[in-house]
Amino acid sequence: MSSAWDYEANACSKDGKFSAKFEGCEVAMGAPTLGELRLFINSEHCLNLKNEPSNHTKRLSNLDQNLAKYDIAHQILLSERATACFLFSDDSKFLAFSEWTADKMQIVKVVRLADMSIKTAGEPKRVVEFLSFDDGVLEILDSPIFMSKNYTLDIRTLFEDKI
Repeated sequence: MSSAWDYEANACSKDGKFSAKFEGCEVAMGAPTLGELRLFINSEHCLNLKNEPSNHTKRLSNLDQNLAKYDIAHQILLSERATACFLFSDDSKFLAFSEWTADKMQIVKVVRLADMSIKTAGEPKRVVEFLSFDDGVLEILDSPIFMSKNYTLDIRTLFEDKI
């Protein structure tokens, strides 16, 4: 799990078929970050990420090396206005991420990985952090530093068809 203030973050789905990578910068001094979030569809580099030591910088460079090495990674730019907070569901069917709006709020988006459909969830929040994504329920913390509030989102209400 990543913090809204991280400059770089990456994660793999539990089934190893997908990984995501964030690279960004501060929007203002001490503020959360804004940047690009990419989704990679390639189990080879994801498995290598899981086997690497927890040194964050080393993991990011290994991700890039593995993409070049296997040359079979398909990547999708999910957002150019993403935050560093994103989380794969425990069943590897969804990816939740947050994105900056024009009025400096953050919205939650969920990608269904089977067909790459994206849905926007709920009202804008101040600063989003994801706490868990288990059994189709996403637990969200709004404003982790000041006046925090927890929310839950049932994915079944977001995607009207069967999950």
